[in-house]
Amino acid sequence: MARILSIDPRNPDFDSLEDASRVLGAGGVLAYPTETLYGLGVDVFRQDALERLFALKGRPQGMPVSVLVRDPEMMLAVAREVPPAARTLLDAFLPGPLTLVLPARSDLPERVTAGSGKVGVRMSPHPVAALLLRAYPRPITSTSANPSGLPAARTAGEVVAYFPTGLDVVLDGGPAAAGVGSTVVDLTGPKPRILREGAISRDEIARVVAF
Repeated sequence: MARILSIDPRNPDFDSLEDASRVLGAGGVLAYPTETLYGLGVDVFRQDALERLFALKGRPQGMPVSVLVRDPEMMLAVAREVPPAARTLLDAFLPGPLTLVLPARSDLPERVTAGSGKVGVRMSPHPVAALLLRAYPRPITSTSANPSGLPAARTAGEVVAYFPTGLDVVLDGGPAAAGVGSTVVDLTGPKPRILREGAISRDEIARVVAF
């Protein structure tokens, strides 16, 4: 059974975050809160951890997973480039509930990209998620905390109910506020394309970039 580390987002326990960082560095799988839903995190460059993640979720091999980064500089650890339209959206909405689909670096594991040559990248304003990425030096996965095909978990209790075994740590930062996934915008083509409308509306995106 996973260790549950309760963290007050207003007064976070940095020892717990360092503990979680060590788990990630050892190839572990943890759950953490974001501003939208709870996510499952592993180091995106550890193939063994990615295999554990996919087995835990029962996720089909042909489905990519999005990536959580600390800041725009860390995006370039997974993305080959950040196009001008992506930088415009980044300035307008990030950190926030927006996933930018960018051209992936060639050294990013295929489990992350599903062989698409693309990677979905996001930055979370949630204090626990943001501080976790301050404690851990590399990008982590940001796939929703649920078995594939089931509703995403909004609380640490729901995460544990879904995964009574298989997780190493659950960072309990209270309920996720939005309860809806991030908006996903593909920026790898000649024009931005919304793949999924989530917490940020199409109209809000359209005020910033042209489709």
